[in-house]
Amino acid sequence: MVWKILTKADPKTVGRCRTLNKSWNFRLNTPYFVKQNWTEQRGQNTKVIVGVGNPPANENSQWFIRADVNDGVHLQLNLPIVINQLGFYSIIGSDHGVLCIKLSQGGLNSRLLIWNPLTGKMKYIFDESKKYYRHAVSVYAFGYLYDSMEYRIVHVFKRHYIHRTMGWSLYCSFENDWCDFGSFTSDMQKLGPKSILVDGIVCWIGWEVTNFTEPSLIISFSMIQRQFFESIIPIDVRSTYHSLTNLHDGVGFISYRNIGFSREVIVWDIKHDGQDKLCWDKRIRVTGLGIPYNPSIFIGKDIISIMECRSHFRGSNDADRTDLLLSRLKWNGARREHLMHRTWQQNVYVKSMTMHSESLYIV
Repeated sequence: MVWKILTKADPKTVGRCRTLNKSWNFRLNTPYFVKQNWTEQRGQNTKVIVGVGNPPANENSQWFIRADVNDGVHLQLNLPIVINQLGFYSIIGSDHGVLCIKLSQGGLNSRLLIWNPLTGKMKYIFDESKKYYRHAVSVYAFGYLYDSMEYRIVHVFKRHYIHRTMGWSLYCSFENDWCDFGSFTSDMQKLGPKSILVDGIVCWIGWEVTNFTEPSLIISFSMIQRQFFESIIPIDVRSTYHSLTNLHDGVGFISYRNIGFSREVIVWDIKHDGQDKLCWDKRIRVTGLGIPYNPSIFIGKDIISIMECRSHFRGSNDADRTDLLLSRLKWNGARREHLMHRTWQQNVYVKSMTMHSESLYIV
């Protein structure tokens, strides 16, 4: 009965119970218990980690803010390693309460950090992108295999946009090394930095044309079969703004159209049909409300988005100011609720937005 109660307890409480004695520490550290606790607590106490940094780099952040999606309470997320003024952080992904972060102390001196913020456990991994630092495409994806304690990281790279061949490398935690390498051929020229992993399959948005204004493909990679496949995005789905998100234990595609005075948000449910093809199902349609041109994620029945506002006062001190507003779009009632407001007295940009839930998973 005690173990059933602890299975339903929040991970932070379980972590404290581990310190009571050696027997409890052993029982509460077993893979079976950790997976059961994650299953019971999944979706509880969900946080959004917002990466903020200076221009012009697209992904690199100097600060992380962790905000609760229910009440907006937010705290600074302090990473376990301090970087200098020339360094940066970049969140690759979060899965089962574990973060995968790319960090650098400056220039090409980068590596990957696997870190569980709740337990404090962490691990460093060699950064494969250092071998391909001059490549036009260099993206990562991270996640655990289905019902397993094993996680994997895939790195995809291409030297020039015009090339039709992309290379990939795969890291396996059980082997503690980059264990497999390969390449695939595609007309796709660029991959978006945002990836979604569900049941061992990673999805990215891809573009085929050089202006990159409209997505054309969904590129998927199976971390188990170690194969790539692609699917064309239907014409009626494409838009000038788009984002991948987790949706009801699957993959969702958020599109936003703003034509004249008409605004419309549509969330599509993407399913694999078992034959390397995707089925598109329109799940949510909201008119009259828009979303900003920043990453957005779908949590429960709401769309979480963030807006930026910059003020340039050309006075004696030439002061800059940036306001960030995290909001929740409740599509049922077509209304928006503000969760968090934060101000920087300098010119900063939102670089990433990542959904995160606490767990006891082992790094």
